[in-house]
Amino acid sequence: MTRKIVIRTAAAVAAAFATIAIASPAQAADTWTKTGPHAGDVCTYPMKTGCDGSASFVHDGEHLYVWDNVADGNSVVAEYWREDVGIGQRNLAWNHYGAGTRLDHNMNMAEGVGIRYRVCLGDYGTGKIWACGDLKVEYA
Repeated sequence: MTRKIVIRTAAAVAAAFATIAIASPAQAADTWTKTGPHAGDVCTYPMKTGCDGSASFVHDGEHLYVWDNVADGNSVVAEYWREDVGIGQRNLAWNHYGAGTRLDHNMNMAEGVGIRYRVCLGDYGTGKIWACGDLKVEYA
């Protein structure tokens, strides 16, 4: 009977470690999903009809979502500045997964911290950014 308890306990511990090993990397990385076009809170061309790329900041969990809405060969990038990081920063969240995808850029920000962001078009391979929309300020 003791041997069965040891085997069961070992199996439970192994299962717990396997779950942690699988879950941990996904929480730290950006993720993307197929969603279709989305207007977001900020667009690449605010005055243009339609929205080639868009972004939204979600306060609950501090997620910056970046959508690629058009199959034009361009990547969509959210350029952002966080109040809690300091001077001289320039952060980029690239969605280079193609038209109809949404990038989920998960951040860890304290309650009330501000973020300024805008959405741009660019070339992920070279890192060049050429067209950006207006800045938006929000708070975690």
